[in-house]
Amino acid sequence: MDHKFGGEWTEIKLERLQKYLNFYTTALRNIAPRYGWDLMYIDAFAGTGKCTIQGKSDPIDGSARIALQATPPFDKYIFIDKDEKHINALNSLISEHPEKYIHVYNDDANLRIVDICKSTNWKSARAIMFLDPYGMEVKWSTLEEISKTQAVDMWYLFPLSGLYRQATRKYVALDKGKEKALDNLLGTSEWRSAFYEPPAQQDLFDMEPSAERCMQWEDMVRYVREERLKSVFPEVSQPLILRVNGIPRFALFFAVSNPGQSAIGLSMRVANHILKS
Repeated sequence: MDHKFGGEWTEIKLERLQKYLNFYTTALRNIAPRYGWDLMYIDAFAGTGKCTIQGKSDPIDGSARIALQATPPFDKYIFIDKDEKHINALNSLISEHPEKYIHVYNDDANLRIVDICKSTNWKSARAIMFLDPYGMEVKWSTLEEISKTQAVDMWYLFPLSGLYRQATRKYVALDKGKEKALDNLLGTSEWRSAFYEPPAQQDLFDMEPSAERCMQWEDMVRYVREERLKSVFPEVSQPLILRVNGIPRFALFFAVSNPGQSAIGLSMRVANHILKS
């Protein structure tokens, strides 16, 4: 089973991921045994392992299969998805790769990631986490748990168009559902005063219908990186903006949870090179 979605931007994000995975396992393969580390790849919205994108008749490998092709290989692969049809396809990878340790979870990604982060002994493990949600599913509390591991490199395809769409131009158009979605995504209620500007002579906390959004998408990207992601991760890349029909739709971020300067320096140098290439 393949998964029909995406376009040129899908290939771009997968190409960046593939390059980093190969760098990661190559860089750590000789170091990991010295520290007793298992190298893990965790795909939180793994799909089916195949996808057919717009304009192409043949399916291409998705993130799960790309990870399984990494050379040298990871010690463990963890694939998570809520869709049972996707799970059936992911389970077939176990029989296709009997030489690899693969665990497939049919679960809510947020719940399973938190469980993995809390239950893993990170003194004996290092991981790459790929967050490629179908929408705005990733909760801020999940990102906080990833950061606490101090052992995970994270690639996060942030739903920029979802953020822009939910943060309506007029403050009055924000309903409770939109506000809750943005609170969960950004982990704060402070976006209200950051995104919206009251008219002159009006109290900031008295958001009347005339208050309007004062941020464009570029400002929102800066806010997500500088004010939110960098508040929990030691370092975060400038994102690669992925466009659909010329419209900015996603921001591909890379974040390091390891606070060590040597780890930050190497990982960020390589990730930034890959993102800019």
